[in-house]
Amino acid sequence: MVRTCCVVGCNVRSYDRHGNKVGLSFYAFPTWKQHEGAHVSDVTKRRRLAWIAAVRRADIKFCYVSRYQLVCSRHFHSDDVEEIFKLLSVSLFMLLSEEMCELMMVLIIFTYY
Repeated sequence: MVRTCCVVGCNVRSYDRHGNKVGLSFYAFPTWKQHEGAHVSDVTKRRRLAWIAAVRRADIKFCYVSRYQLVCSRHFHSDDVEEIFKLLSVSLFMLLSEEMCELMMVLIIFTYY
């Protein structure tokens, strides 16, 4: 299945026109964890809102993001995106202070090339 980046101005696809993989990863929008406690709910809600704002698309709404709307790895600062996503598991949010969660959220900021 060909994946396409949904960020405005990005035409990246998971395969080129010859059917070869382009070597990028694609990430789904973060979910809002409403039933994991107030702190987790707040952090995950703000993270989802930040992603929606970063992609700059009027058709993507907080309450509904299609599972086919993905963001390619070209829009992340970190060279090690997989490690950041592992660190941001919900169980970790429960252990972190609010300041630490804010710091980790800053690591997931989109870039535009």
